[in-house]
Amino acid sequence: MRNLFVVLSILFLLNAFNSCKSCKNKKNDFIVKVDKKEITKIQKQMDVDILRYEEVLFSIDQNEMAGELSKIKKDYAFFLGDNPATPQNIKQLKGYINNNVHQDLYKEVKKQYPDLQEMEEELLNAFSIIKYHFPEACFPKIYTAILGLYFERPIIYEDSVLVIALDMYLGQDYTYYKQLGPMVPKYLIRRFSKEYIISDCMKNIAYDYIKYDNKKNTLLNEMITAGKCWMFTELACPQIEDSIISGYSFQKLQWAKQNEYNVWTYLIDKNYLYSKDNLLIRKFVSDAPFTSFFGNDSPGQIATWIGWQICRAWIKNNTDKKISELLYETDAQKILQQSKYKPLKKNDSR
Repeated sequence: MRNLFVVLSILFLLNAFNSCKSCKNKKNDFIVKVDKKEITKIQKQMDVDILRYEEVLFSIDQNEMAGELSKIKKDYAFFLGDNPATPQNIKQLKGYINNNVHQDLYKEVKKQYPDLQEMEEELLNAFSIIKYHFPEACFPKIYTAILGLYFERPIIYEDSVLVIALDMYLGQDYTYYKQLGPMVPKYLIRRFSKEYIISDCMKNIAYDYIKYDNKKNTLLNEMITAGKCWMFTELACPQIEDSIISGYSFQKLQWAKQNEYNVWTYLIDKNYLYSKDNLLIRKFVSDAPFTSFFGNDSPGQIATWIGWQICRAWIKNNTDKKISELLYETDAQKILQQSKYKPLKKNDSR
């Protein structure tokens, strides 16, 4: 009997482990229907080439700096400007290249990112889907770079240029991240990994396809606008896990799913949806380790999570409408009504 108990206990633990593993890797059932043949057709007409500024810069012949910069000026004007070969610029660039930290970063980037073929394919897939939903879409010129642990902006998107700072995607255990100290909270450092790159790129690009009314500064308006950003990312990258798009750990993601009804009810009961209190709005929408109203177990940006679920509900309940109608709509109240959003009540996990 004792042996049977041991066997059953082991089987139970294995089943629990596998169930947990399955939940952790499971993508949400939400899927937007698309014409895959049409997307394949679009994809064949596109190409994605990432220019590696860090490789060009760190392999440059410093004894022939002026001539070398003139050769690469056209392709890398975003970084170098129109006249990079001035004595002052050359001095600054040499200082940057020869900095010990930057040298270490470059070695690690070369090790972890020997080529970018997989990244190019992922971006091509995402751009093809965006083009499917938005035929007028134009896409940026893409670079990778080492920006000296510029953690505030690991992705830079401006002037039709997208820059991916590979030195900010070297894994949460990378030595220099640990040395950043209290400047960078742990919940951000855990996202400094390769799997977040494409999602971060899409979140930056998203606002080219989202319309919003700055005059309607209510929590509902802000949470749906932020939710649209996550929705756009999911549309472009349907294979990416919810935890990556949201930036939540597995535990935080489970909390959000389990307490969706509770959070929504709380916002309604407190009359917060139409609040214009900027401080209150930030507490619900801004990135943070948790949402103060719900304690340390909750994820940050919980209202953005709810906004995302409203967008999902809108798409599910408006199958006759184009995605662009959702992203271009500036009336948050109209989106809420058309979504017929009504979260199910579950057991409170808090």
